[in-house]
Amino acid sequence: MSTGRLSKKPVISTSRLSKNRLYRHVRGPKTGFIDRSVVQKPAMSTGRLSKKPVISTAPPRLQALRSRELNGTGASIRAYALHLSADKSTTFAQNIDNFIACTCESRETSPQVVMRNMRQFMSGMKILPGEARGARVREGSGEREGQGVMHKLVVRPLREHLYQLFVDEYTRSGAIQLLADNMRYARTKPAHELGIRPEILAPSGAALETICYYLTRLQEVDSPLEKLENLLTCISAIFNSVKSCNQGRGIALGADDFLPLFVWVLVQSGMMAAEIEAEYMWGLLHPSLLSGEGGYYLTTLSSAVHVLKNFRACSEEQSRVHGSGTGVDVRVGLLADFRSVLKIVVPDEVHGSIITKTLPVRPNMTTRDVCKIIAHKVRITNPQDYGLFKLVDGEETLLNDGECPQDIKGIVSQVGKHCMFAYKRIDAKIAWPTTSSSS
Repeated sequence: MSTGRLSKKPVISTSRLSKNRLYRHVRGPKTGFIDRSVVQKPAMSTGRLSKKPVISTAPPRLQALRSRELNGTGASIRAYALHLSADKSTTFAQNIDNFIACTCESRETSPQVVMRNMRQFMSGMKILPGEARGARVREGSGEREGQGVMHKLVVRPLREHLYQLFVDEYTRSGAIQLLADNMRYARTKPAHELGIRPEILAPSGAALETICYYLTRLQEVDSPLEKLENLLTCISAIFNSVKSCNQGRGIALGADDFLPLFVWVLVQSGMMAAEIEAEYMWGLLHPSLLSGEGGYYLTTLSSAVHVLKNFRACSEEQSRVHGSGTGVDVRVGLLADFRSVLKIVVPDEVHGSIITKTLPVRPNMTTRDVCKIIAHKVRITNPQDYGLFKLVDGEETLLNDGECPQDIKGIVSQVGKHCMFAYKRIDAKIAWPTTSSSS
């Protein structure tokens, strides 16, 4: 790697990575964190795309937020907040400047704590009545409508500091190096060993270049909202590419298929900052954006990172047990050992049947968060009437919001019993079949 500043996307080797070298390539607002040594050459050009590809519109929730921010009250909040922040005599501007200075000078080293403080500060910031002077800002106008401008005023100035904290922490823990090493190892494996069904044609050529463009763009922007938009556009590009490549072959991309495909995409892109970017969005996005499609696919990103960090160890263990060349079967069972997916049965009371859903989950994800994802996935309109139940020997137990389903499953498995989870109406009475530990 050159010691000078790069004019294009940085090239980062997967050899031992020093903290300073990592930081130099993560911190810049216009640099992506891409490992070119694992990028598939035919799929990627060496320069930027000359024009931003057009994939699809943003999801409805993001569209509505953008509309509120750019029109009506949202536009008034944005315009006047920018005006006040430029006038350093206002309490609004002074509060922002003081918070930024105190955050940078603080001895706090945990990026999670810093992001929590940033979110609390942005949530609590209000334009004082004496400063409004006729601006169309209603009482309590909030973070949801003004979060875009607060990202500009608070997140952007603190981005470099926050990334430095991430790099320091993940260098100490070895997380970045672990991900880099596993990406390089996964790059040597065929797609089916990452769990992609042989009959599914993965993106290639211009389609893969477009997908990787949005992953690079995700790393370049400051706003967590814009990062989420680029992630969702990348996801849309993957679905569109697979649909186009497999057109006329009668192949549908199910939930069990998407996670290994997304793992493969991360390997091809060489996005070693994937874990940092995921945590950046988790820590700074408004909770309202994490209960639907945004939260589901951000969870998918975190799940894919966790799979990759454990890929080599799990692959070598499976090869030792079953013989070389078997690889990691992402769709069948080993991802459950990764704690990256959760299989949940959902009763269909209308048709008298039971469906099984495979969900991506973050390590140590709580019952509350799992319920939000499954409710979105199966389109439940009254989630307050539903709960997540543990099923052992045909008996169900309602889980508390703060419990971790992955931990519960691990504890039950240790005593030789089979554990499943069901998402159903709390009042519904269902006779569950008993299952053996071998099922």
